[in-house]
This record gives sequence, C-alpha cells and structure tokens, in this order.
Amino acid sequence: MALGFTVTNITDSKVLPDRELSRESTPLVKVANFGDGYQQRVADGLNPLGESFSVSFNNREKATADDIIAFFVANKGVTSFGFTYPDTNSTSAATAVTSGAPGSTTNITLTSSTNNLDISPGATVTGQSVTVVSISGTALVLSEAKTFSADTTLNFVNSDEREVKVVCSDWSQAYADLASSTITATFSRVYEA
Repeated sequence: MALGFTVTNITDSKVLPDRELSRESTPLVKVANFGDGYQQRVADGLNPLGESFSVSFNNREKATADDIIAFFVANKGVTSFGFTYPDTNSTSAATAVTSGAPGSTTNITLTSSTNNLDISPGATVTGQSVTVVSISGTALVLSEAKTFSADTTLNFVNSDEREVKVVCSDWSQAYADLASSTITATFSRVYEA
C-alpha cells in the first residue's frame, strides 16, 4: 500500500498527508463498580478500540486541495475509504505488470490498465534485489538496473504499513492565498464488512 488514501480526481492516485499525522486510540471498556472500590471491567463490543487520525495537507495547490475537499464532501462522513499509515508490525503486497519491452533499466513502465497501484517507495521487488525509489502514476524507478521483458508480473512487498477503513468525520480549509490552501481533517476508524 502506498501511504495515504486514494482520491479519484488526483492523477497520482494516492494523497499523502503531511508528517504531522497523529493517531489517537481509546479503549472502549464497560466498568461495573462495587463496594469498597472494587471494579469489574470488560471490553465493549467486538472491536473495542476506538482510533482516530489527525491529518493535515499544508500548502496544497488549489486544484489538489479542491479535489481533496470534494472527496470529503462526496463521502459525507458516511462512506468509508482505505487509509494507509506507518506501522512497523505490518506488511502488505501488491502486483503489477510491466509494459513495453524495458530491457535492462532502472525505469520501468507498468501497464496503464493497472489501477490503484499500492506500491510505496522502499517496497522490495520479490525475487529481485531491488527496491522502489519512486513511483508516479505507472512510471516506476528502481534502485538499480534490472532486466525485464514485456508483460512480466512483478510482486512488491511494502513493509511497515497498515491499511484501515476510515470516515472523514470533520475537516477545515485555510486559504493561504488564491493559489494554495491548507486542509486539516480527522479520520475515524470504522469496522465494517
């Protein structure tokens, strides 16, 4: 998974919040109090951990900021979406297919039909001793030259990330000038099938 979340109108697919990302967890507990200060505690429900994420998008160009806000408005705090955040106890995998005949190179183009590429910089290519340096759309840059032929399936492992379902429960937008603005938002984790 690439860190962040997918907004359909933005060409790079994933929107990455600024480094001020923070996570707050609140255990949901039912408590029964008895005489002399004794208590009995039990977890409240099947998913007894409430989590929220405070994210910010500082000085984003007007078009990008408008797309982020439009995404929040369209979801109305009801429709959930996947949000990927750093987590050293987790890994994820992604698959993509090469396009053209790249030969031996560090620059690989993936098929344009590959949507929602969940590949992060630092991801490893399974079976190859290379990592992903950067990805933009379907253009991939690897840490060293490797030989690939057309229509080769590549498997990627992204380490240190976790994806959860969230809703955007509130957001605000501050206009720095006519060309850019800053957005702050709260994502609340939801549990659904």
